[in-house]
Amino acid sequence: MEAIEKLLDWATARGVVLDGIGPKPLPGRGIGIVATRELKQGEAVLTVPTALLRSLDSTPKPIVRALKGATVHAILAAALCLESDPDFDVWRAVLPSPDNVEASMPICWPADLQALLPPAATSMLDKQQAKFDKDWTLVSAAFPDAASIAGADRLTRDSFLYAWNLVNSRTFYHTTPRTETRLPKDDHMVLQPVADLFNHSPHGSCAVSYDAAGFTIATTRAHAPGDELSIRYGAHSNDFLLVEYGFALPRDANPWDETGLDAYVCPLFAPAQRRRLEDAGFWGGYVLDAQTACYRTQTALRMLCVTPGQWRAVLDGVRDEDVDAPAVDRELLRVLRKYEKDIRGKVAEIERSTAGSDDARHVLRARWIQIKELVVAAISRIQD
Repeated sequence: MEAIEKLLDWATARGVVLDGIGPKPLPGRGIGIVATRELKQGEAVLTVPTALLRSLDSTPKPIVRALKGATVHAILAAALCLESDPDFDVWRAVLPSPDNVEASMPICWPADLQALLPPAATSMLDKQQAKFDKDWTLVSAAFPDAASIAGADRLTRDSFLYAWNLVNSRTFYHTTPRTETRLPKDDHMVLQPVADLFNHSPHGSCAVSYDAAGFTIATTRAHAPGDELSIRYGAHSNDFLLVEYGFALPRDANPWDETGLDAYVCPLFAPAQRRRLEDAGFWGGYVLDAQTACYRTQTALRMLCVTPGQWRAVLDGVRDEDVDAPAVDRELLRVLRKYEKDIRGKVAEIERSTAGSDDARHVLRARWIQIKELVVAAISRIQD
């Protein structure tokens, strides 16, 4: 708590206003923000002035010049490594430790453990890894040795990966009249103190807004003293949350959760069938959520049950898709049963594995159990 109190003293002395809220360690969830009094809907509980934002504009110019052409993500991460700023040391003290980040973020896991991720998470991780590799290539080339800029001896691949993960998981969307038109959307990001202590929930109990003066976080419903306040990172599946933020919500707490089916549906089609699906815009992107397999999945599986003319007639709206529903369900059932069998195998592999940390393996096993629950529930619905 001493580090949190120092952060609050530092932040409030520089214009951050907390009204009716405060940080608090939450068992198993790190630090969160809770109400310290009765809060009404629409109350502004936190304001952070623009001057305290860590952004492209506030990054030291030598770093920005050396990284011309790099993403804002890379520039902010490099600055976290290179800057020797006593103010940031106060902020750094409440950030997740390198060990915690390494345990929670799949990009830091050993390859043997990454290989046990669900297919959708693997696809997301591949893209994330490619983005990091590109950023590190630019940053390492810009600062090849300690002589290039003061503090460059602190810039290693490991320290950059740690900082890169902090930026990836703790930034807020932000634009200025200049950056809105000059930078791509993925570069509209800033770090800000205290506000980054708000945890995510699917619906959020606070709304985030900003203007030229700074950020404001306001309640969207009433809170009692001791209630945790949350913000919404977005409508994301647990695979996305795991890869991008290093956590997964309980399945029943995440209405946006889903699992990908591409690995099981795509191999079912002959080349000619694939071409027809591609031409119609229905190739890939097959998912199962808590209610049903998506329309894309059902449309693709229908191709295995009817003639090409009948399949086209459904798309054209001249054939009732319900006519083929029982046959589509039978194909889906075969897909889901195979998936369930593979899930049992994945869980067993994780339980035998010694790769990575205990915490990482626990999170990964729990994620597969969530997916199994989605699949088993879908099988039950079809069989009923």
